[in-house]
Amino acid sequence: MEDHCQENRRHVLAINTSPEFLNIVRELFQEEGYNVTTTNFAPNSFAQIEALKPDALIIDIAIGQEAGWELLEQLDADADTAGIPALIVSTDPRLLAHAEAHAARYGKHRFLAKPLDLDAMLEAIQEMIGEE
Repeated sequence: MEDHCQENRRHVLAINTSPEFLNIVRELFQEEGYNVTTTNFAPNSFAQIEALKPDALIIDIAIGQEAGWELLEQLDADADTAGIPALIVSTDPRLLAHAEAHAARYGKHRFLAKPLDLDAMLEAIQEMIGEE
């Protein structure tokens, strides 16, 4: 693997309540030469995204939790973050179907069901922002 300068690497930010999921994402994308930031659904997720300006987001939407939806709406409403593509993931196919049906409302994103196929996740991010 080529050693790229940290500043020239694409940056992926993953938001999920599962430390195991975040560890898998971090390892996968770091191995592929991306900079990776991971966080749970903390109240400061939007501020963190706004400050870091990642190239792509991985956002989990879960049953009974509005945080993912609220974050998507907040990102789309802000001029500085509206263009950041997101990979929306969920264990619930109905939530993914809802997100896809309202894609215009939440921006141009990709959607994947969990448990995730790691190759499909990597491919979706690469299609959105390019490979390293």
